[in-house]
Amino acid sequence: MAKPILSIGLIVKNEERSLEKCLSALAPLRQAIPCELIIADTGSTDKTKEIASKYADILFDFTWVNDFSKARNAVMDKATGKWFMTVDADEYLIPDVTELVQFLNSTNKNYVLATTVIRNHQSKEMNTTYADFNALRIVRMDSGRRYSGEIHESLPCHDINEIYALKNTIFDHDGYANVSEEFAKNKEKRNLELLESKLAKEPDNLQVILQCLESSSKNIAKRQQFTKIAYETLLNTSKNNSRWDSVAAPCMRQAIIYATNDENPDLENMFNWIFKNFPKSNFTLIDTNYIYTKHLIKTEKYSDAIVAGKNYLSAIKNYKTKHTNNSLEDFITSLLYANESHESEITGLICVALAKTGKESECASFAKKANAERNPKVIQNIFYAASLFKNKSDAKKMIAEVTEKIISGYHSQDLDCQKSYESLLAIATSLFSVSPSNEDYKLFENVSDDFNAQIKILDCKTKKDAEKLLEKIENWEEFMPLTVKHALSLKADFPLRFFITPPSRLSKLTNALSMCAEELSDSLCEKYFTKEFCNNYPRASFSFNLLTTILLNTNIKLKNEMKNSFLNAFVDVAEQYLGYHYNPELLNDDKYIDCLAETHAFAWYLVKANKFKEENPLEYIKTLRTALNKVPQAKQIVEFLIEELQKEEESKKQEQIKNASPELVAMAEQLKVMLSAFPENSPELLAIKQSPMYKQVAFLIEN
Repeated sequence: MAKPILSIGLIVKNEERSLEKCLSALAPLRQAIPCELIIADTGSTDKTKEIASKYADILFDFTWVNDFSKARNAVMDKATGKWFMTVDADEYLIPDVTELVQFLNSTNKNYVLATTVIRNHQSKEMNTTYADFNALRIVRMDSGRRYSGEIHESLPCHDINEIYALKNTIFDHDGYANVSEEFAKNKEKRNLELLESKLAKEPDNLQVILQCLESSSKNIAKRQQFTKIAYETLLNTSKNNSRWDSVAAPCMRQAIIYATNDENPDLENMFNWIFKNFPKSNFTLIDTNYIYTKHLIKTEKYSDAIVAGKNYLSAIKNYKTKHTNNSLEDFITSLLYANESHESEITGLICVALAKTGKESECASFAKKANAERNPKVIQNIFYAASLFKNKSDAKKMIAEVTEKIISGYHSQDLDCQKSYESLLAIATSLFSVSPSNEDYKLFENVSDDFNAQIKILDCKTKKDAEKLLEKIENWEEFMPLTVKHALSLKADFPLRFFITPPSRLSKLTNALSMCAEELSDSLCEKYFTKEFCNNYPRASFSFNLLTTILLNTNIKLKNEMKNSFLNAFVDVAEQYLGYHYNPELLNDDKYIDCLAETHAFAWYLVKANKFKEENPLEYIKTLRTALNKVPQAKQIVEFLIEELQKEEESKKQEQIKNASPELVAMAEQLKVMLSAFPENSPELLAIKQSPMYKQVAFLIEN
């Protein structure tokens, strides 16, 4: 193998969850340039070493000594490459390694250190919620630099004028998104114990204070304590050295975050301090301006919010294009508010501030820049800003343009747009549910006919008007529940294409409608929950799926007569629905029922049980209990049906007693006297109970 240009080093312990993904993601890089992969295992008890052995050039055991830097350096000691790069097991290099390969192949010797972007995701989906950190991960081996620090280990960099920032070399990190609340608290507790011990020895060490702040987010008392320590230390200490300068701004930034959340009375003074002392720091220009803009909106200082917001957007643009770092602060901790989601949010807030100050045309211009289709918060702010316009024509145009972007994004199957689209539906529902007018509808005159029509339906007063608009709807994949609810209340007929929409596409709509089941029951049962309807539309998904959702949703509290109404309808609908979708031979053989989808199995058991109800109550109950065993979420319905049967049986018995003839009553009294003469379970007693005479009056005796 050629002498490696790059040595990649990991320290691992019980990383079975993520290690395979991490190491396989390094394949494009290892194929592009000569690399060696060195892994130190610090005591794994799962399959970590087995996975590592498939990829590593060097795999060795390292006895853990509560010191991250010693473990890192042990890996570096085995490296033979020109460069060394540290990777963690829950980080995944993106496929495009062009920038990194070009840097490593460069003959430019001006740089001995370089950063990669560690993208700290907050959600398991790893989409738009993240914070980027320029992590100092690459070092030239001939520089002789090694890691230091028991925790939050780092490479020495204070004597370096410029460090190269690889802006497009990104590691997606999901470690923060894949931990439980308990794990996060325990990790913070462990870190704080080490850090507080160190702080006791070095009370003015700002880097330790910053690490204490970052390790106390889950503990309100601790974070308030360290916010106070940080503020007082920064206020009373003036050290003109690079170490202090590089830590002060991020330390105050973190204190400001907690001060904002905890309504600290020193918040305004903290803002003033960081703007005065570190006006050029990214932790001021980006993170603090982000927090400050939101604070100014909250305190209704809209003109100042516009300035702060624009300063933030300008700083973001500069940050994204800069490839060298002259400030050591860039490697101290993460910028928290530098991704496109935060940009869009501030753009939306600037829209609000511009509208509040009467700058409507500038507001409309800013709304075009916002990625509203990817951020529900931005939609809300833009709609709110539009409501403040005096010029309603500009407001309508702005909303229509934003709405069109959201709808186009959603129907292009961009998954990131889904939440925004749902948010738009919710806003539109709220906006038009109180007093919609024709003027309001013009907000959406430039968007799709489907969306326009469903909003207009809300203003319909007659069945005929609603049906005309329903016929215009082509795409039923997403629809405002309020619109369907209103159309149903008018007893409007829905077009056939609605009923043959696949169940998966109707699931959200049926779930939303089920929450207003009592309100809709009359119109639903009368028209759509019937055997006749299912005969006409055997492929219909709507009736079956809506009834199933209503009956199995434990959050829906129905009156008993409502449950009976829905259950009776469901038996009719389910029999037709199952008969259309399944082979009759399968439905007639109990052993195949486990092959059915869970909701279909529930329907099958109810249909089967209903056939026993009149003639064989015991078999009816037995079938229902089997259904409950197979479909646990049917508990409230099964218990209700059994209770109803018991009530019916008791009612029948009482009716029999009430209507019993005097002769039967007299016969029952005679038998009671005879029975009392024999011990319990005696042969004579059992013989009498088996006699035709006893069975004829048993309901009178046993009652």
